Order: sequence, then C-alpha cells, then structure tokens
Amino acid sequence: MIASMWSGGKDSCLALYKTLKSGLIVKKLVSMLRDNRNAHGYGREVLEKQADCLGIDIVFGDMEKYEESLKEIVEEFGIESIVYGDIYLSEHRYWIEEVCRRLKVDPIFPLWGRDTEEVAKEFISEGFEAYIVAVKKVYYKILCRKYNLDLLREIKEMGIDPCGENGEFHTVVSYGPIFKKRLNFRFEKILEYGDSYIVKLEV
Repeated sequence: MIASMWSGGKDSCLALYKTLKSGLIVKKLVSMLRDNRNAHGYGREVLEKQADCLGIDIVFGDMEKYEESLKEIVEEFGIESIVYGDIYLSEHRYWIEEVCRRLKVDPIFPLWGRDTEEVAKEFISEGFEAYIVAVKKVYYKILCRKYNLDLLREIKEMGIDPCGENGEFHTVVSYGPIFKKRLNFRFEKILEYGDSYIVKLEV
C-alpha cells in the first residue's frame, strides 16, 4: 500500500497529485498532530474535511512520537511506500530516509530538487487553490491571501521563498484537479504563536 504524508498544504498536495498522475494508487493520507493541530496550525477537523473532499482515507499520528507513531500506522495498514512533499532541505530528507529505512518503508519524493518557483507555478497552473494560513509576523500582509501568480510575484519581491521552504508561510488547499468537491471554510480569527500568526479556520 502507498500512503502520502499530508499537511493539507500545497507541497504535500502537489506531491500527492504527481504520484496519482504517475499511475500509482494512494490509499491513505497520514497526518501528524500535536495538541490536535498540525505543523501549519490548523486542526484535525480541517484535515478530515480535506480528506473527504479528496475521497482518500486519512489516519493521524502523534508528532511528538513521530517514528513510534508512524511505525504503528505502517504496521496496521501494511504501508510499503510513503509520499513526501519535501523540495530541498537535505537534512530533513536524510532524517525521513533514516526513519523509513528503520520502518522498512520506501520514501517517495516527487518534488525533490526542483526550483521552488517552478513548483509554485506548477501548483497554480494545474488549477489548485490555496490560501495563506500561517506566516512569520514580519510577513503579516500576506496572511489570508489566495496563493496565485499575483501573490507569487509579491512574495518574491519581499525576498520570500516561493514555496515558503524556510518556514515563511504555510497554506491550506481548498480545491484542485484531484478534489471531488471544494473544501468550504472561513477565516475565524488570527492567533499569535511565538514569532508567527496563524488563522483559525472554521469548516
């Protein structure tokens, strides 16, 4: 069985899309949570709604016990390969590969080594829709904005990586070619976490 690590953001979505487009079948989405929220700051209910819109089952693990939790998921569902949306952070890829090696799972990296502007433009041109839901405080002006070519030009002028690979921002995907229906949500309120602002989503 093939699973796809799912953050709900554009990179994990594009990685899933390219995997499906290659002819492989992804049976499970895997999302790691801390205090019932993922690394992008939105809650389990948003991820469950996304999975429903995609028509793919989702399973949740504990971010604090990543390897132990992933091992349980792998063994329970007989997962042999996991898709990741990493692009160029070598240290993180090495860590993933080490975890997967110990779990006897094959990691798949459909976006690895690509130019992040090309990745961003492909995501947009393929018809996906996403919104900025978390930012470093210095980039507050792009919070809640739609991730499109106009915004892409703007964030480049601000010196931000087009895919936010350095943690400048995170997104939530609401629609695209692999979605069976649109994720309907609204921005409820802006929360402050350390050096970041995160939008609470109501779905």
